Amino acid sequence: MRFESRPRILLITTRADIASDYVVLELSRLNASFYRINTDQFPLSASSTIEINSSSSSPRWLWQTKERTVGLDELRCIWFRRHRLPMMPPDIENAHAEYSLRESDWFLRGALYTQQLTWMSHPTSLQLAESKTFQLSTARSIGLRVPDTIITNSPEDVRSFFETQSRGVIAKPLRLGYFDYGQRKTCVFTNKVEWADLENDDPIRIAPVIYQELIPKSFDIRVTVVGEDIFSAAIDSQSVPSARIDWRRADTDTLRHLVHALPPNVSDLCLRLVAKLGLSFGALDFALTPDGEYVFLEINPNGQWAWIEDLLDLPISESVASWLVAHSEDC
Repeated sequence: MRFESRPRILLITTRADIASDYVVLELSRLNASFYRINTDQFPLSASSTIEINSSSSSPRWLWQTKERTVGLDELRCIWFRRHRLPMMPPDIENAHAEYSLRESDWFLRGALYTQQLTWMSHPTSLQLAESKTFQLSTARSIGLRVPDTIITNSPEDVRSFFETQSRGVIAKPLRLGYFDYGQRKTCVFTNKVEWADLENDDPIRIAPVIYQELIPKSFDIRVTVVGEDIFSAAIDSQSVPSARIDWRRADTDTLRHLVHALPPNVSDLCLRLVAKLGLSFGALDFALTPDGEYVFLEINPNGQWAWIEDLLDLPISESVASWLVAHSEDC
């Protein structure tokens, strides 16, 4: 079988991911040997084969599109950035579409799980690190300050917690704050909780929610960790009323961003948290209080950074690309 290319670095992402575009440009500038798989092309516009037999010491993986044929048997490093399967054509029966997507999803997972290589970051570590409960517990265990938190669907426990928090309480989703109503899709941000929100038991019981003490802020701090590199930005969320509780409510163009110097002890704790979660990359969110305390809010193990790079000229994409190249050569 003839292969057009055998790359050393593999990017797992989607066509819509801008951050991946930035890294691809940096990898090209470095003349790196890499290939990008957009999972939303599979299985409709890409085909793939895994070969497992007694004559080879490891599985062979082939990826084909109409443009090229790629042998994925000389990989040294994988960046697991995004995984999203395509929308199926409307003429395919729902049951068949669901079967196709389910099998395609597990084909990709199986192909990746067989790769005993260097990862940024391994899918199993990413899945564990996406648990906000696990994040908070791990962050607290290494010495980071975290908000007082209760995660529950018990109306009685929420009301009891509310009464203990003199500065107020916020609520946010445990996993994905996303509702799909067909013609209308909505996103759930972090919201301040009022006592009136807790008077009816039914909305509280329907799903567990994260309730936390309201942390006073002077800035929101976004820390991006790439290996041992740290990039920190202060977001002036308190200058825009709609952004004071959750800065994502505001257009980022309306929020002042500043390059921020983290205290050495906070930098060390950021590196420790990323490592303890089994990650090589992480986007950490902190509240910086008016008295200078850093309070850990959460970590996105595959968070976005392109807007920060554009606004502050921080070389995050260059750092990601350099990490991938270095680890593709060291293996």
